[in-house]
Amino acid sequence: MDYFYCFLLLIFTCSKEAVCQSGDAEGSCQRAINIFPAKLKDLRTTFQKVRDYFQLKDDELDTILLENSLLQDFKSSIGCQTVTEMIRFYLEDVLPHAQEGSNVIERNVNFMKDKLLDLKQTMKRCQHFLPCDRKSKAIKQIKEKYNKLKNQGVYKAVGEFDIFINYIEEYLISRKK
Repeated sequence: MDYFYCFLLLIFTCSKEAVCQSGDAEGSCQRAINIFPAKLKDLRTTFQKVRDYFQLKDDELDTILLENSLLQDFKSSIGCQTVTEMIRFYLEDVLPHAQEGSNVIERNVNFMKDKLLDLKQTMKRCQHFLPCDRKSKAIKQIKEKYNKLKNQGVYKAVGEFDIFINYIEEYLISRKK
């Protein structure tokens, strides 16, 4: 079955159990969780507009930042924390340095930042549905590789942004199990 439809089913099923910190089970968290698929679709569509630019500038083709260990962390009991840490990594370390190039690139990168910030705030607000408590070793390794790549790290990290979106979807699908 297509990941998108599995994801929608997961969101529908889990949204009935979503409880915000404020206790408003039928309120803002439920609505926010229900629109995660649309937010991820917007992120993916915007990434497609800048993908070629960043992937063509990536000279470190033998290096992979977002390896399978990250996906395993997304699917594990530390999934929420891993998603949150990766969002923070992209917001603080990657995307602020990815705004070079044309106005189109800058506008799309800013849109990606806004969507990630929105996801981060939703996850924080809805902690009862998406509990976060432990750190991921995979993210430490990603940050070390990213820093070793220096200026090329931005191209590598943005070039792999679609993998990041896929991993978020996998995380949300795994929450159903």
